[in-house]
This record gives sequence, structure tokens and C-alpha cells, in this order.
Amino acid sequence: MRVSGRLAAFLAPRSIAIVGCPGDLTRPGARPLVYLQKHAYPGRIYPVNPRRAEIGGLRAYPTLASLPETPDLAWVGVPGSEVAPVLEEAGRLKIPHAVVLTAGFGETDDDGRERQGALRELAARAGVTVLGPNMLGFINCWDRVPLTYSPAGGLDRLIPGALGIASQSGALGGIVVNRAFDRMIGVSAMVSTGNEMDITVSECLEYFAEDPRTRAVALVAEGIRDGARFKAAAARLTEVGKPLVALKLGQSDPGRRNALTHTGALAGSHAAWRAVARQAGIVEVETFEDLVEVAGFLSRERRSPGQRVAVVTTSGGASIMTADQLAARGFSLPRLHPETVDALGRLLPAYALTRDNPVDVTAGLSEDLFHRVLVTLVEDPRVEAVVTTVTGARGVERAENVSRVALDAAKPVVPCWLGGSLTEDGLRALDARGVPCFRNPRTLALALAAARDFPEIRAGWRARRPIAPRRRAARGIPEGPLPYGALSALARRAGVPLAPEALVTTPEAAARAARGLGLPVALKIVAPGLPHKTEAGAVVLGLRTLAEVHRAGVRLLRRTRGARREGLLVQPMARGVEVLVGVTRDPTFGLLLVVGAGGIQAEILADTACRPLPVTRREIRAMLDETRLARVLRGVRGGPPADVSALVSAIAGVARLALLLGDRLASLDVNPIVVGARGAGALAVDLLAVFEPVRVVRSRGRAALPQARPPEASQ
Repeated sequence: MRVSGRLAAFLAPRSIAIVGCPGDLTRPGARPLVYLQKHAYPGRIYPVNPRRAEIGGLRAYPTLASLPETPDLAWVGVPGSEVAPVLEEAGRLKIPHAVVLTAGFGETDDDGRERQGALRELAARAGVTVLGPNMLGFINCWDRVPLTYSPAGGLDRLIPGALGIASQSGALGGIVVNRAFDRMIGVSAMVSTGNEMDITVSECLEYFAEDPRTRAVALVAEGIRDGARFKAAAARLTEVGKPLVALKLGQSDPGRRNALTHTGALAGSHAAWRAVARQAGIVEVETFEDLVEVAGFLSRERRSPGQRVAVVTTSGGASIMTADQLAARGFSLPRLHPETVDALGRLLPAYALTRDNPVDVTAGLSEDLFHRVLVTLVEDPRVEAVVTTVTGARGVERAENVSRVALDAAKPVVPCWLGGSLTEDGLRALDARGVPCFRNPRTLALALAAARDFPEIRAGWRARRPIAPRRRAARGIPEGPLPYGALSALARRAGVPLAPEALVTTPEAAARAARGLGLPVALKIVAPGLPHKTEAGAVVLGLRTLAEVHRAGVRLLRRTRGARREGLLVQPMARGVEVLVGVTRDPTFGLLLVVGAGGIQAEILADTACRPLPVTRREIRAMLDETRLARVLRGVRGGPPADVSALVSAIAGVARLALLLGDRLASLDVNPIVVGARGAGALAVDLLAVFEPVRVVRSRGRAALPQARPPEASQ
């Protein structure tokens, strides 16, 4: 079965022209031809080299125009100055696809980016879909198309399977293939995208989502260029039931700089990436071992591990280590059923004292007894998965026993092979039988957790109903930056529970407003040039008499003389748990909602969580749970629990407001929202908006506490 779409046709060409193929097959430039022949590519191959009549036993041609047919794809392995003429010729001949190996474009400097831009325009005019430049090609294992410069294409055999691989780095993509094949993990296809002049990793994810031969995807990403498309592609994978496991590079400052010089990809904000990953259900890993073993497990294991795990080992230390890693991922190790404990007592020697979960069978147990112990644990009704951690030297025998049980069981049986060379033959035996096996308990626990959580993540995403702006709130919004009055009114219509307030122009009017609102009050200047009022001395808190309000108004007006003021804002003081809520615009992924500890704690604690907009109420609650603030909201040291439901509704209002402001919004800061005890509601007492393209601010200060600068994630 084949999947539709331009990448599907791209990865399965019926004929390939290799432009710039050297006549000497030992030279690196000949690798695509050598690999295609090695793996019996079923299509037609046309080497293009004007100085050769024959290459690799095939007739060579001087130009693309001299070929006997129009090939489906052209491999372009020529110097940089010759790439554009080759693409022009491909366009004239109606060759639909091209793979450009050549580097020296957008990953270099401004001139290189200009050359790449011109090349993109040329390819678009010519109607040629381009993979690259500055990448190593692709490997389509099912159709035997190792069209790649990577040495992975020259491995002894291609192993077709259910793991799709997308990598912006060609070298790292090849390493993932190499490691997968070493572990006998089958690959559907590996695509390296390089500078992504045309085809991006997002398009690769779209392809894998629709490819019936792919069940899970491994991603090596340096920087995402098309954030909206990437989010949609990752979500589509989740919707169709295909987990995405990602190794994200460029998390450090040096890493981000190197990402720009490697594939021309700005690595972007790691906080934004993490927000997208958590929302879309992407499994994040940190090492190649994790990427290959976790993604390989998800591509092969169809049985859900559940929550309750039994552990059986030949070492007490190994059982503790395994139990620790499983517990860290939220698994429980339940007490075994009494009948299971009795059965183990009859199987194990007297000195094997640990007969409940985890079970230490000790090192001297025979293979026959070990097999029976494993079967006994699988049959326990209290257990949903069995993990066996192997430390002994009888590798092949133990592997055969584990394989028989693992392949026949109705629940996952997952081995962890801790040994080195003494047990390596057992690991190879498990790999050969298609039994997913891990080298350390941490990676095993990560993979089991991903398999356990994915069905719920998928169900939640498919039932997802994001918070959307209310239609009536969008009516009559003027263009450009908004004055405070218009912003405040729009916020209320969006559902932001702003504190009662009065915007006045004189100290006398401020005192009258304070009488109506009720003392004590906060008084502040509203002015576009004063986003941080505390630093500017433009806010006074805790005014308890009308005389104090009047005197404060006089001082504030005198202090801000010359500023473009909108007036004096009067608000009653508010008390409760302070929560920061903000929205910031990431250059790649767009608007991100940020929540965390508010008020003066915002900068001190930097305790925030974020998600890309739009969000659901469930995601808002999950964000709150990710912060230390969650403990405060639940009530600490005898204090009452906060009104979390009201807080969630308030945050939903902030999200609606940001969506209403749309592309004009650079950032939105509501710090703090003051949350009362359960049933007492929540009030937003600060509103700061920064607009694009000119950074014009309309804001109001805070009523509860002096204003603190928000943490970097919410700027």
C-alpha cells in the first residue's frame, strides 16, 4: 500500500539521475550509485558525467537532457556554482524532484542565505521539489532506495520495519539508522532535510502520519522553521496513533549558535519547544540510545504496559535500581497475588528470600526454573507488565527463555540487559527474535511510560476542544495598539476578571473614586511609556484614607510630568495567592501561554509552565500542576485551598484576549491574578500589553503588591 502526497512520490522514484557521479567508485561522491546497486534498487539509474561513458557498469550521460527518459528524481552532487544550472535544466525537462547534497548555502553566512533564497525561487519557478541543500539524502527501506551519502546506506542489508526517521542532520540521521539496524529495529524510511529549502521535517512527519508502514517516528531536530506546520504535523501523528520520539538539539547557547552554522536552522527557544512537545504528546529524549530504543519499542510493541509492573531479577541491586526508575516514571510495583507468592515459593531455592515484587531469583537459578518463574509472574492477575533485568553470563539461554514468554504473553514482557560482553550474545538473540530489549532501566522506564501514556494522550487530543474567543468580544476592535480603556473593556469581554477600577484625571476625582470603590486602594499612573510602574515610582499601594489618595495623586502626577499619561487608575487592594499569567510571542511557534508564581515571586522563583495557544482547560490545569505553585493553591500550613476553578476561568480569559488581539500582540502580562479561597473567586489586578510592530504599551499597574519584572519566559 502506498501513501499519497509529494513526499511519497519523492521517496519512491522509478528512475534516478545521479548528476556529478565520479567515475571512480571508491570516491565518496559515488556512494549513492554504489548503495543503490548494493541493495538492488529496482528502478533505473542514470549516472550523469560528461567525462565518462560508463560508470559502475552503467552507461553514463553528459547531461540530463541526453538521458533516454525523464527521470523521476535527480541527485545533485556538484559544486555550489553548478547547482543552479542543474536545477534549471531539471525544470526545463520537467524532472519533478531533486536531492541537493551540496553545502555552502544558508548554513554559512548572509551571502550563503542569499544564494539559497535565489535557489529556492529558481526551484519554485521550475516546479522542482527539493530536498536539501546541505543534507545526506534519504533511505527508503521498503522500496530499497538508499539514495544517500551517509555510510548507513552501505550497511550489509536494509531492514524494513515500522520506525520512521526524520533528521535535520544527515550524519545523525545515518547514525540513528545504523544503531537501529544494529538492534534489528526495522526502519520504514530515513529522511535528512539539511537546510530545508523546500522539504522540512514537518513535511516528513506529515508523510509518516499517513504512511501505513510506519508505526512510530524518531526525530532529530536542530531548529524548527515552520512552527505552525510542525505543531499540526505532530498533532496529526498523535491523532492517528503514531508516537513521536524527539531528540532536540540546540538547548544551550553554544548549541543554538552551532545549529545556525550547521543547517542554517535557528534552534529557537527551548521553553517554546518543550511547551509544544508537552501539548502534542511528543516523547522527549536526551541520548541516541534513548531515541533508538524508545522509538524502536514503540514501533514494535502493540500491547499496553498498564500501570502495575512486576520486576524479576537475578540481583538484589538490579531489582532496586529497576524499581527506582519505574517508580520515578509513576509505575507501581503491586504486591503479588498470594497464589503467585506460593507458586514462587515452590520454585525458588530457600535462600531466595525476596518472593514478592520485585522478585530476586538469585544468580544460581536454572534456566528451566527461571522460565517457570517468568510464566508465573505473567499469569498474575495483579500485574499488567513484567520487567526482567538480566545480569548473569548465560546470555543465549536466558534470551531464549525470555523470548518464548515475551512473544506468547498477552501483556508486555520487557527485558533489560545490564551485562557487557559476557551477555552480549543474549542481547543479539533477543534482537534477532524481535523482542525489544533495553541496556539500562532508565531507558526502559522511559519507553514503558511513553507506551502507557500514549493512548490517553491520543484520546485527549482527539477529544480536544480548545478555548476560542467569544464572537461578540471581537466586534468593533480598532486597528493598532489600544488605549487602556479599550484594552480593559476588551479584556472583560474576553472573560478576564479584572478588579473594579476607575480611570480618572485628577487627584480629586481619584479620592471620589476611592470612596466609591472602598478603601484601602492602590493608585497608579497609566501611561504608554511606563510598563513597569514600580521602577518608575508610578504606583502607590495600601492608601487607607481619602486624604492619602489625594496626596498620592498629586505626587504621582508631579513625578510623571512630561509623560504621555492616560490618567490615574484607582483599584481596591486585593489579597490572596498571586499567580502570573502571560502570553509571549515565540518567533517559531507563535503565541505561548505562561503561568507561574506571580507578584514579586515571579522573577525570584522563575517557576513557570507554558503551552502554545490555543489551549484547553485541561491543559491549563496541567500547566498549574507542573509548577511549585500547585502546592500553594492546594493549601499549605493550614491555609485554605485556593479557588482553582476561578483561576482556570481567569487564565482562559487571558488566552481568549490574546487570541482576539492576534497578530498585533507581541506580549501580554497579567501579573498577578489574585486568587482567593475556594469559592471566593479570582481577580486580575494588572494588565500589560505590548503590540507589534511598534512596541507601544497600554497598561495598568498592580493593586496587591509592588510590580516585579516577569521572568524571561513571559517577556
